[in-house]
Amino acid sequence: MRIGFIGAGHVGYTLARYLNDKNHNVCGIYSKNLDDAIDCANFSISEYYRSLKDLIDRCDTLFLTVNDDSIIDVVNELNSLNVKDKILIHTSGSLSSDIFSDLRNNNYCYSLHPIYAFNDKYKSYLDFNNAYLTLEGDEAKVKDISLLFDDKVIVIDGKNKSRYHAGCVMLSNLVCALAYTSEGLFKDIGINDLKIFMPLMINNINNISNVGSLGALTGPIKRNDISTIKKHLSSLTKEEKDIYIPLSIKLCEMSKIITKNDYSIMEELLKGDRND
Repeated sequence: MRIGFIGAGHVGYTLARYLNDKNHNVCGIYSKNLDDAIDCANFSISEYYRSLKDLIDRCDTLFLTVNDDSIIDVVNELNSLNVKDKILIHTSGSLSSDIFSDLRNNNYCYSLHPIYAFNDKYKSYLDFNNAYLTLEGDEAKVKDISLLFDDKVIVIDGKNKSRYHAGCVMLSNLVCALAYTSEGLFKDIGINDLKIFMPLMINNINNISNVGSLGALTGPIKRNDISTIKKHLSSLTKEEKDIYIPLSIKLCEMSKIITKNDYSIMEELLKGDRND
């Protein structure tokens, strides 16, 4: 496979460098921002292209590593260039391969989403070997694409992309929101360094990985500790309660599965405070 990248963002930097380090044939990078293309090409030890057509002519596999708002523009450009007999892969988590509908008859079209947080375009490739990816699209080239990533590819149905991506956001971005909210609580009482709570977070993540979310659950909701939850609620602002209460109600659902105990009083407390 002769691989090209359209777009020089964090995902493009990471995948291009990762695939090149795996000795796959990364031909080069195209970006509307030439400086980004040059930098990404240098980083991934490949070439940069000033013309999208030149990249297309050189490659048989094209990764669209642009943001979601730009994908349709790239697809339209590919369509105008009459692209044929290519493997076209976009890396959006929320969009399916249906976005390639006008190109599907003459190409192999896919949506490939890395289940990974690309927080640093120069360093994210270092741990990418541990990442899994989801893939949906034409059956013909699924195995070829999977082999690029050491078979760490899970095939899903394109109609489920939005629900799948919402789950990814809950596991990653919304966790950041929870951490930020907790950080605010700690700062209010004079604790300014969130790092001291990292062992708590990391141990919890490790437990979820090892025994699942139900097996990892601990805390006052599971213990049915009404008095502690009352104290929590009395200490929180309305905005903080809007985060705390729905998640605590979900913990009640989980706790009932684990312990078979009656959590009706706990649920009434949480729902009643939410409605006040």
